[in-house]
Amino acid sequence: MSAPVLLPAPLASDSVALGQLLVDPLNPESTSFISQTTSPTVSEPQLQSRYQDVIHHDDQGRFVSSLSGFSRLPTEDNLLLMQADQMSYTSLRNPDAAFDALRRDTSAQSFLRKMSAENKPLYYVVGIQKLNNPTFKRAVVKEGSVAEAPSAGDPKIHLPRQDSATDLKEKNKDAVFGIDVRKVSCRVGSADEPHNLEDIDYSWSYHKLGGPEELQLSIGLGKPLEANELRALAGIVSDDDFTDQSYESDYSDDEGQAGF
Repeated sequence: MSAPVLLPAPLASDSVALGQLLVDPLNPESTSFISQTTSPTVSEPQLQSRYQDVIHHDDQGRFVSSLSGFSRLPTEDNLLLMQADQMSYTSLRNPDAAFDALRRDTSAQSFLRKMSAENKPLYYVVGIQKLNNPTFKRAVVKEGSVAEAPSAGDPKIHLPRQDSATDLKEKNKDAVFGIDVRKVSCRVGSADEPHNLEDIDYSWSYHKLGGPEELQLSIGLGKPLEANELRALAGIVSDDDFTDQSYESDYSDDEGQAGF
């Protein structure tokens, strides 16, 4: 099972939904699609009370990586101790089956076709991690462990969008800190058009389009977006690839269908 990837900045708790198609995972409200005719089955949330983590951030305050479960001590100066009343991770029970239903939705097909014509990247949301009442303290490596930095002011963690439902300064508020998305590919072409080599990582379905040209819409569901790929979307360059495994340690669950 894939795991949520740490976002560079927290998102409003209601800004992203399971089963949503996104063009930009860092800004779910920019261009997206949610089916009104399909309802994917959701697994029971994984909950953890009194959640704690150590976060490495860059000089701009953007989260770079989670250091929980890391076997060696971090050497970075930009460290945060993060605590929350509760962590919840909710995911689709069967992402492949849910996406199969979605790509048969004619409204979803229209959206995918439009995004393909505009050469937009596409992602499918299969998991969301939220923190309730998160707090942050500056941290340092001290005597073989990570500890709160003495006489350090609390760092200011901002949400991209502020409203009454997402202000982290208020009590009993949630925010999205991690997201699990699968890559999606879509194209329009003739039925005998060959696949590219990179298509091997996708599970494809084919849908006939009307008209004399006998075109078809090809829709593929690919692998999860990895942490370094999400950082690249945010313009973050990091050598902390070892930290990508830390989140994974906490999570372990027709129509012309074709694959490779």
